[in-house]
Amino acid sequence: MSTTMRDRLLLLLAVLGLAVLAVHAQPSDAQIIKDLTKPGVLKVELAPGPTTKEWHSAHGQYMWDRVAYVTRNAGVAEYPEATVKITGIARYHYGASTSFREFKVAENEYFGLPAPRKDEMLGMIRERYLQFLGHRAGKMVGDLHYLRIPEGEGVIWHTPLSFTIPVEVEYDAKTSNVHLTTIREKIDTRFYRDAVNAPWKENIVSIGRDRTEGGQRTFPVEELRAMPTFRDQLEEQQARTELAALGEVSIPEFKSDMEVFLHTHKLLRESNATEFEAYLMRMLAPSHFVEGSATRLTPQGAELINRAVAAAFGGKSTYAEQYCPDPGVKHRQQDAIEIWNATQDKHTRMHIGRFGGGWKNGQKVGEQYKFIALEVWMWTDADNIARIRSYEPGMLCKPLGAVGSSAEKAGAPSPEPTSGGGSQQGSGNELMKKGKGLLNKLTTP
Repeated sequence: MSTTMRDRLLLLLAVLGLAVLAVHAQPSDAQIIKDLTKPGVLKVELAPGPTTKEWHSAHGQYMWDRVAYVTRNAGVAEYPEATVKITGIARYHYGASTSFREFKVAENEYFGLPAPRKDEMLGMIRERYLQFLGHRAGKMVGDLHYLRIPEGEGVIWHTPLSFTIPVEVEYDAKTSNVHLTTIREKIDTRFYRDAVNAPWKENIVSIGRDRTEGGQRTFPVEELRAMPTFRDQLEEQQARTELAALGEVSIPEFKSDMEVFLHTHKLLRESNATEFEAYLMRMLAPSHFVEGSATRLTPQGAELINRAVAAAFGGKSTYAEQYCPDPGVKHRQQDAIEIWNATQDKHTRMHIGRFGGGWKNGQKVGEQYKFIALEVWMWTDADNIARIRSYEPGMLCKPLGAVGSSAEKAGAPSPEPTSGGGSQQGSGNELMKKGKGLLNKLTTP
């Protein structure tokens, strides 16, 4: 090959090489800044380091990526000088064209918005204490050793309606069946509001980071288990406050199960929702409360009370309207009864037991009747409520001593007899007459 031909070939390869480099050339810093400088933009900064070629599986191609920070006016009418710093990725086509594709926003941070004072923010956290502590409260023993905003760190505004403040805490927590450990943690706490001038919402989000464990103490299993957690203490305090708000209620010293049934039936007819709830809170069996508490209900205990109160007092028709003063008995056995409504097509079930007390000379003394179960069944639909209301006065509820049951007079079918050990039932008020006699003994001098 001649020298001239070789030189021409080398020149051609050089030109082709330059063409390939030109095709895949990355955008310059100046070009990126120019492409991101739009109307309203105050400043564009690029992250240190080069623009990189990245594979994007969603698009099935390579692109040029560069992290950039764009600052512009925040557009908050109440604070016209506020700005927003937008962190994102300037993205360019890779290949024959290196034209600008998009600016993919990752996060925003606002500046120039007034934040609450540190003491105000800590106060806001205290007002939402259990939500702030989250899962920690269920392991903590005692209160936090300290709650503080670390020096050199402050509010981070995500939007004009939301900010995060880092908070440092220290506390003792159960970390095993025998260990109580001192823990230090930084918790990022985020607040929200609906408008710039609106109050901060009750709901917050707290995310822990920088968690370290300090000193550790060892206790016997039973001793550590008996230590109440901070959640236990707060919920106990709240439950006592709520119980006190219901008010006091007088509860007789019941001598028999029938006295309990009659008194409860009377309250269902004549009291109100608050008074009856206060009565039930003091009359529930221990199994309906959290272990070791007489005020904190289990979910089952809360459901029992809520259902009974709602049925008797929260509907379109009241218990007094659907149940007679002296109702018929559907079923009766020791410590349990089912009583008919006025038309004997719904019933209320009560099941009680004796709890508490102590021992004296080998005998159990001081036990009290408590509710194991209470179910109040009512007609709730408009047609059946209208049916019950359609009877003229005196047709449904007959006074004691009247011939036949109130349901028979109302035209309802008589209940079919059932059998069972120790059970009793009646088609009228026969058994309730006996109970009424017991109640008269309590109220007659």
